[in-house]
Amino acid sequence: MKNTEEQALAIRTIDKNLAVNAGAGTGKTKVLTERYLYILENGDLEENKEIESIVAITFTNKAAQEMRDRIREEIRKRFSQGSKWRRFYRDLEKANISTIHSFCGNIIRENPLKAKVDPMFKVLEQTEGDLLLEEAIMDILLEGLEKDDKLYNLIRLFKKDDLEKIAEELMYIYHKVRTAGYSFQQVKNMTLSHIKGISVGKEDIDEIRELFAYLLGKASRSSKYARLVSNEVWLKFKEGNYSKEELLPIIEYLSAYIGNLKKEQEKVDKLKELVNKVLCLKDLENIWVYETFFDLIIKIDREYRRRKDEIDSLDFDDLQILALRLLEDDAIREEYQNKYRYIMVDEFQDTNEVQKMIFYKLCSKEKLLDRNNLFVVGDPKQSIYGFRGADLDVFYQVVEDIERISKQKPISLDKNFRTVDTVLKFVNSLFTSLMGDKYISLKKHHISDNQVDVEILEKADVEVPPNVSKGDYSLYIESRLIASRIKELVEAGTFDYGDFCLLFRASTHDHIYEEALKEYGIPFYNFGGKGLFESQEIKDLMNGLKAISNRYDTIATIGFLRSPMVGLSDRTIYWLLRYKKDNLLNTLEEAIPYIGASEKEKVNRAKNILKEFIIKKDLYSVSKLVRQLIDRTYYLDSLLLLPGGKQMVSNINKFLDICIEYDRTSLGSLEDFIDYIEMMKDKGTLEEAQAKIYTEDANVVKLMTIHKSKGLQFPVTIIPQMARGFKTDSAFGLFHKDKGIGLKIDENSPFYESIKAELREREMEESKRILYVAMTRAEKKLIIGWQGSDKGYKKMVKELIEELIDKKQATLIDGPIKKPSQLNTIKPLRPELFQVKAFAEEQFPLLKEIPGFGQKKFRSFSVSQFLDFRQCKRKFYMKYYRKLPIDIMEEGFFEKERTFLLDGATRGNIIHSFCQYYSKGMDKVELLKKIVNSYGIAYNEKIGEELFPYVENYLKYYREDYEQVYSEKEFFLKVEDAYIRGIIDRINIKGNKCEILDFKTNRVTDLEKLKNMYAPQIKLYANAIKRITNLDVKGAYIFFLETGDMEEVDVSQASLDENLQDIMAFIHFVNSNSSIEAYEKPSTCKYSCEYSIMCNYNVKEERTLRMERGTC
Repeated sequence: MKNTEEQALAIRTIDKNLAVNAGAGTGKTKVLTERYLYILENGDLEENKEIESIVAITFTNKAAQEMRDRIREEIRKRFSQGSKWRRFYRDLEKANISTIHSFCGNIIRENPLKAKVDPMFKVLEQTEGDLLLEEAIMDILLEGLEKDDKLYNLIRLFKKDDLEKIAEELMYIYHKVRTAGYSFQQVKNMTLSHIKGISVGKEDIDEIRELFAYLLGKASRSSKYARLVSNEVWLKFKEGNYSKEELLPIIEYLSAYIGNLKKEQEKVDKLKELVNKVLCLKDLENIWVYETFFDLIIKIDREYRRRKDEIDSLDFDDLQILALRLLEDDAIREEYQNKYRYIMVDEFQDTNEVQKMIFYKLCSKEKLLDRNNLFVVGDPKQSIYGFRGADLDVFYQVVEDIERISKQKPISLDKNFRTVDTVLKFVNSLFTSLMGDKYISLKKHHISDNQVDVEILEKADVEVPPNVSKGDYSLYIESRLIASRIKELVEAGTFDYGDFCLLFRASTHDHIYEEALKEYGIPFYNFGGKGLFESQEIKDLMNGLKAISNRYDTIATIGFLRSPMVGLSDRTIYWLLRYKKDNLLNTLEEAIPYIGASEKEKVNRAKNILKEFIIKKDLYSVSKLVRQLIDRTYYLDSLLLLPGGKQMVSNINKFLDICIEYDRTSLGSLEDFIDYIEMMKDKGTLEEAQAKIYTEDANVVKLMTIHKSKGLQFPVTIIPQMARGFKTDSAFGLFHKDKGIGLKIDENSPFYESIKAELREREMEESKRILYVAMTRAEKKLIIGWQGSDKGYKKMVKELIEELIDKKQATLIDGPIKKPSQLNTIKPLRPELFQVKAFAEEQFPLLKEIPGFGQKKFRSFSVSQFLDFRQCKRKFYMKYYRKLPIDIMEEGFFEKERTFLLDGATRGNIIHSFCQYYSKGMDKVELLKKIVNSYGIAYNEKIGEELFPYVENYLKYYREDYEQVYSEKEFFLKVEDAYIRGIIDRINIKGNKCEILDFKTNRVTDLEKLKNMYAPQIKLYANAIKRITNLDVKGAYIFFLETGDMEEVDVSQASLDENLQDIMAFIHFVNSNSSIEAYEKPSTCKYSCEYSIMCNYNVKEERTLRMERGTC
């Protein structure tokens, strides 16, 4: 498709800064891709470094990969235009197409010493960082409650009965501040300056008095003001008959009588402003609250940083802040400015202040943006990530800067290539009213065959059943309306299931819609629901576990007995409850005359199962107990006979995976597991989706959040829960980037309320943008769920929607809900299906043995595996391929000259720990004692004598004149399609150079042999350091601690390359050979290693052959 004039201009303007305002569906991704290619062909780029010179920042890793794939495909199409395009294709792996966090991470990894971080730092995922931060907060709160009276009083003011809720809100404020790029000390100074800067003069009080008197005279008798006429407090204030201490309570009292007067609104607003100014003095009186709060948050920040340092990790905020700090260094900034000639940023409406400053550093040499190489593209109408710190003001600031500096107005892309005209007309009409002048109408490209393609689903005059809330029942009705409409459109042949997508503001209640889809036999795929623990089959299992854990849990036991695991009828349950003893398990023993014979069998079976598993629960792991309960009750078989059985069984298997993971990471009992599940559900951290039984590309209805749908499109978009209310923020603290942090000290907290009012207005604007994003995902039809009270979006747009229905731009569907079709009953299989037919090989030519099928593939390797392979391929096969259970003996095991109190592995671990923890000035004897004791070994003089020769040899070479020293550093190095893992004992860093030490505690009988054996390991370490950190390896040494010999290893580039080739050959060999015959014993084999019993099965014959060949 030919580019529009605006698209072409955005693609070809590469000699100046440029901002593009790209509406939904206007071909933004196409512009980015073609601009990248245009720069490759026409840009000011250094030859052979073209790809590396362009930076393209995307919002997600998925978007980065999609952009890379598009560029790769377009480059391939240009192969015929010259050899440079083939070179570009090869170099594309070096392309700087990534998220902002990956981009910042690369800058830090290239300058770890300047950034003062571990060269092999780990980046914490959001959940990992949040967990670490929460632990730090909880520890500080618990300690402070015991020792700090001010902190105790502060927490009481927050009026939260749960410390975990307080921790969650502190985390929210913490992230808000860090995303804005401020230090907590800066925010403290900003906040206290604002509060302490409040001053109220006599003229302010006089004006308040005059305004009240004036409005009293203008107000009607029924207004709030009229009630003040004879009010004692007002008369006291009017006459000035009060003390200084009484002023604030009087103003607070009078503020409740301020009402609205349409004709005098200007004076009313002025009165409110002055009253709020006076009330702000309350914050000045409570300044201790703010000081205590900031002491707390600064302490939390310090502790969180310490814990991250302990595990050599950075979070996402660290990446941005550290990268910005590095770019403030003139030399580093100049280096990256020379390296990056062009910078493109996608989804710029969702950036923040820190990210803006990073781009400005890279694009400004002497004056702001004077390099003329910044290109930003975004849509302010789609800025929906405020909760992650995105700041829409940044977008407008950068657009203004570019227009002012580059004399280039922003380009607007407004031709929509996604949505049909009927839906676009509806969207334009709605958002022109909602957004006003900031809305740029989208122009049509696709013409619909229909007059109307927007449907509003609402069933009128719904009678809510007793004991059911109106909100819950509205969700139930709406979910069935939607499922019924989907079924109707598919059966009419208008659409397939795969054309529909339900977009939710939040996935809290999406399980209700899943149930409706199941009920109507509609296949679906949820991209991130939380419905696993809401599904009946998991509730049944949990009830079973609770009944086994606690026989007095009547409700859980009833749930278990009614479930398909037992299948008791409601009538039987009734009689069991009528005859109930102290618990239902004992009641199962009773002979109740009203229970029929078939039901009695079930009762006896249930009794036996419960008794059996009550014994087993203390003997088995949770996963084994659950698996046996499933097998013992034939639960999976029962579920497969039910509608939706496939989904239910998949959910059970997913629950089993959770049990297995729990057993792997915990030694807890069944009761601990039940508590863990309930606690996680209560905290909202266990939000597991139901198991996936379809892929996202299958012909199924899709369910996802609006945020996750960003950048996607669907033939039919459905927006449920329009009547769901907006979440109101009741946090005790709110952050404002220009004012600081406001705290809710009591019901009337003016500073807090002023921030809250401003943030609420921003949140409301963002809510409008979220709705815009949802509606613009539609290609051919838009369906809106309208059931429920006038709340949330329904309240916001009700009048507008009704007007558009009247204008025939939307259709209201108020028909009856179509009942789901009757499911087919299960029929027995025909007998002829059980007859075995002869296999016709000619009809199935592909059904044959596939070479290499089932062969083990190693995805990761350890350094030890590589060394064992070099020593003896057969040993590697026995040890790692077959995993034969033989304990590995230390080198020299068969030499009996010397005996040790400690085995070789323990001795080596103790000495390595000493080398890791020792520093100058420490008592070496005390440290060694502690380390030995930590291994469960009682330290004594003989053990000391055995260990001290190693310690003394280590201390002979010990130095601390390095800038940084790292011990026991783990790394993962990618080699082709596999990873090789190792742990480096010591890295000493000075300047941009380092040296590597590896400690060995082996018996040294042949030093040269040992050096040759371990040299490949050290060369691998050197290669890993170079490739991961870009540090220059000055030297690498093997330190034999038994004798004190320090042996240097050749780490020249040629030697490292040769070693890497050996490793690649090793990986290729192992992943290509699965037979023991391929893993030969070396010619020097003495048949004395730990595997000789199984390996040496035909020694005499083999020796004879070798003698005949002259090799022995």
